[in-house]
Amino acid sequence: MQAFAPGIYPRSEELVQATRDLDRGRTTPEAVDEQTERDLAQLVSAQADAGFDLLADGMLRWQDIFRPLVEGSEGLETGALTRFLDTNSFYRAPSATTAEPTLRAPLDERYIAQLPGPRLVTLPSPFALSHGTDVTPKAMAEGVLKPQLEAIDAELVVLEEPYLAREESPDLGAVEEALQVLAGGPKLALWLTFGDAQRLLEQGLADLPVHAIGIDFYATHLTDIPQDFDKLLLAGVLDARSSVLEEPREIAAFVETLRRRGVEEIALVPNGDLQYVSEQVAREKLGRLGKAKTAAVKAAA
Repeated sequence: MQAFAPGIYPRSEELVQATRDLDRGRTTPEAVDEQTERDLAQLVSAQADAGFDLLADGMLRWQDIFRPLVEGSEGLETGALTRFLDTNSFYRAPSATTAEPTLRAPLDERYIAQLPGPRLVTLPSPFALSHGTDVTPKAMAEGVLKPQLEAIDAELVVLEEPYLAREESPDLGAVEEALQVLAGGPKLALWLTFGDAQRLLEQGLADLPVHAIGIDFYATHLTDIPQDFDKLLLAGVLDARSSVLEEPREIAAFVETLRRRGVEEIALVPNGDLQYVSEQVAREKLGRLGKAKTAAVKAAA
């Protein structure tokens, strides 16, 4: 039983204000960097207090899940302002000027922070990064993601995938081909965020060449998980788009139901990026996730 929090974590009110002040010329980049480091220290402390198994840096300098990789690659550029799924947030959708974009250099510690313990790193999946660009997932994996993976020392790399579950006719063959390109480095998890994975599970999602699969259990029914699921299951049990706080005992009971279905390896995670709630709410959710893990471990003892 594990617990951790991939993805983009919300910035504190202080960091949001500092960023606005920088845009208006009222503060300095150094002051924003100092506040970012304070936010990171508080996030690491919250994860340690919750008893998380892997630490995450919250991607506090990422404007969205794509931007630093897009801006750091030849053949990719930021495109039109686009609504992200059915949220009230917007992002600059990646756009391609070549069929084979390449990462100029791996992202440094500014975007992938060193942490005082075992860590996870979140990156976009090859399918997500290629979405809407006319570049194949395999080409994105080869030219952009593989060089970044080779520069990462982490216990787990979580590939965030917000689009695949929403595809009318998902091509798992293309996804598998891209994931095979990324094999041979850190363990990989494919994290399907904010979507019903039923159709993908029926088509063989659990057979993809990754160590772990992440499922949003606010959109996917427990009975859609195949019997005797043999990968690490990243169980999305925190609702990252709601300020309502989860009850740890209810999560622990849900874990017990998963176990009875034959799922042996479980990690409790949010069902998507926590950036859609306030930092104060997100911090409380992390604590409750840690309590749910403790309750689930006790229940299994």
